Amino acid sequence: MRIERYAATLLLYALASMATAQTVQFKPAVQLKLERDDNIFRTAGGTTGVVLADTLTTVGVGAKLTLSESLQSLQLSGDYGHTDYAKLDALDYDHYRLGGQLRLALASLLRLKIDAGRDRRQENFAFRDDAENGLITVDRALAELRLLATPYWTGIASADRYQTRASRQQSRDFDLTENSGELGLEYRRNGYSYFGAALRQSEGEYPNRIVMAGDGREKDYVQQSAILRAGYIPSGLSDLTAQLAYTQRGHDDPAVRDFKGITGRIGYTRKFSGVSRLRLEVYRDLFYIEDINANYVENLGVQTQYDYDWSAKLKGLVAAEFYDSSYQGSPGLNSQGQSRQDNVLSLRVGADYQPFYRFSIRPGYRYERRGSNTRSARYDYRNYGVDFAYEYGLATTR
Repeated sequence: MRIERYAATLLLYALASMATAQTVQFKPAVQLKLERDDNIFRTAGGTTGVVLADTLTTVGVGAKLTLSESLQSLQLSGDYGHTDYAKLDALDYDHYRLGGQLRLALASLLRLKIDAGRDRRQENFAFRDDAENGLITVDRALAELRLLATPYWTGIASADRYQTRASRQQSRDFDLTENSGELGLEYRRNGYSYFGAALRQSEGEYPNRIVMAGDGREKDYVQQSAILRAGYIPSGLSDLTAQLAYTQRGHDDPAVRDFKGITGRIGYTRKFSGVSRLRLEVYRDLFYIEDINANYVENLGVQTQYDYDWSAKLKGLVAAEFYDSSYQGSPGLNSQGQSRQDNVLSLRVGADYQPFYRFSIRPGYRYERRGSNTRSARYDYRNYGVDFAYEYGLATTR
């Protein structure tokens, strides 16, 4: 498979680079996380005989290896953990994250980037109607080539792959494989601003899905996007970024509704006195969905985060997000009734305290509420806990 070929390329390059790298960094780490969640299954209310709240304990280990020489670098990372539920033993699971990043400078005009990764995590109960434990494996791979044509203009070509695989038989219908390609140009006049444009095409398939003629469900699709990107730094204390796109998604099956629209994200960051930062973003997304009378959802939202550094040892943050989800279109199965409308509010407070070098204590609290005109889709939950982490760093320079 392509993901495995990317991973093999990174591993072979790592072995060859060990002997010649100017700088080698190796950072193993251990983690212990304790948290309390008062609505594990993200349900609208309590149900007799079903435990909604539980205490979770996560134990994990990880490591990161970085090799660098001049403009070339390679980073390999891996994390493995086990999460234990105090009461709901059937939900215990193992999870991991593997990743690799390769950066190469080819001559003076070319820059190559290769990324590959694999994550294994638990399925999100917020988008399911059952309480069965399930795991999702996500593979990602990216290859990007940049041509520094002039001091101002850069040509960009990239190809990427995204793949999901579910452990539960009931979820394999939603396994997805998507291959994408992108071509673009970027203009940078100085270090304070840039502007770029790109064309992107994605081809996706649900390999395990069996569809019947006229049932209105996707088996495969082609999606195109015309993208504009820009950034501006008016001062050393603030910056503005924007990405706007026009996206359309088409299908060979006439029973499956096509959809199109404007998507994008605009963000502004402001720094205050060197110890605090405020980030504000506004966004609009379109996603495919399978609902009784909709085949895509439009998300319009805003999110903000404020970071404050009390000292070299203590940092804190406060974050909030609100978005409205409007379900649109019709797959032809049943167009009766009112289309679903959701709104989601999430709040997060956290801190990072380092009582001594390399050891961190990270307490946190999160609240999320989803309101909806569909009663079964409503929920709210509170999650709070503390994360203990120790990272050991070893570096050598030749």
